[in-house]
Amino acid sequence: MPDQLLAKLPWFGSYIESDRAPRWTMGPVDLHGFLTALAMAGPIPEAHWTSWVWSGESPEFASEAEEQNVLDELLAFEQHVRANQGGYRPLSVTTLPHAGDGWYFAADWAEGFLQAIEANPHPWQRAVDEAEASLSVVLGTCYHNHDDDNAGYVGLQALDEINYHIRHLHKVMCHSAGEAVARAA
Repeated sequence: MPDQLLAKLPWFGSYIESDRAPRWTMGPVDLHGFLTALAMAGPIPEAHWTSWVWSGESPEFASEAEEQNVLDELLAFEQHVRANQGGYRPLSVTTLPHAGDGWYFAADWAEGFLQAIEANPHPWQRAVDEAEASLSVVLGTCYHNHDDDNAGYVGLQALDEINYHIRHLHKVMCHSAGEAVARAA
């Protein structure tokens, strides 16, 4: 797990390493992919998306203070990811675990991205209709690599391609949201 990502989530990181966290709680990299896709799709009640972080299980906290700190950190991280959606590199090497020799493990990030689509599928219909190729690249490049020994790993060139398609998906989703607001008015 990248140190820069853990530095943004110290309470969450400590919590998921404890024996109190639900077994299938998202890790920070999954969480970043999840929040990236959620941010593209528009607002969703926090109670709905946080249940996905815990894989539908009820988290157990040692104290109310721990619960508040973990949840505050998740909300702050969600705001951070949302604020950086329009950036040139929404997915950076500081987010992904480095495997050495220029390879980065991206499958967990893609899994989180896919889970967000499952959590809030309706807004993603536009992306499927208008940007299926970009959606396929973002998810497919992370899962399938040309080298079977490195499945789930991407190099810098593939990461640049993924970022291009994330930016394209972001534009499609923003355009879709704008049209929905115009129709409602």
